[in-house]
Amino acid sequence: MHHPIKRIVLLGPMGIGKTTAIRSLCGSLAIECDVPNLDKQAHAKETTTVGLDFGEIKLDDEDTLQVYGCPGQERYDFVREWALSLAFGAIVMVDIHEPHAMEQTIDLIQQCHAAPNIQAIVVLIARPASAAQQEMFTVRLSAHAECAVPVLSADPRNPSQMLDTLDIIAAMLPDEVQPR
Repeated sequence: MHHPIKRIVLLGPMGIGKTTAIRSLCGSLAIECDVPNLDKQAHAKETTTVGLDFGEIKLDDEDTLQVYGCPGQERYDFVREWALSLAFGAIVMVDIHEPHAMEQTIDLIQQCHAAPNIQAIVVLIARPASAAQQEMFTVRLSAHAECAVPVLSADPRNPSQMLDTLDIIAAMLPDEVQPR
């Protein structure tokens, strides 16, 4: 039986760990679109993603996920819109310690809802935070997001934690994903 490929996008601000997550899941098989960062005032990291990072993960005999990491800079919004148009699920990565984390997260969730095929969304706290901080963020998000969205926590550098996240979002997708 043919199973359609399930595409998941990783969204979030520059430097949150989207490329790192794909690299931790796929190792040398990850396809990265990083170039030297020429805007060190905006972010101190050495490289930045200018296209879509890509990796393919086989969860079991039936489920294969294609994972795409979108650039975090606003000037690449068109890349994010295109990736969202092809994806069935989205993982919104956030650092809850950032001053505008809530607004960015809600904006990305709204973009996911506007996409034609997104059927599952997960928010991933991708930086260390206490249980109390995570709970406070989750409560605030549930009050402002206008929808129920699971909030998880994982280190993008940890393949096991990222696989757990992918398992959860894959379980949220229908067995037969169909474009709307």
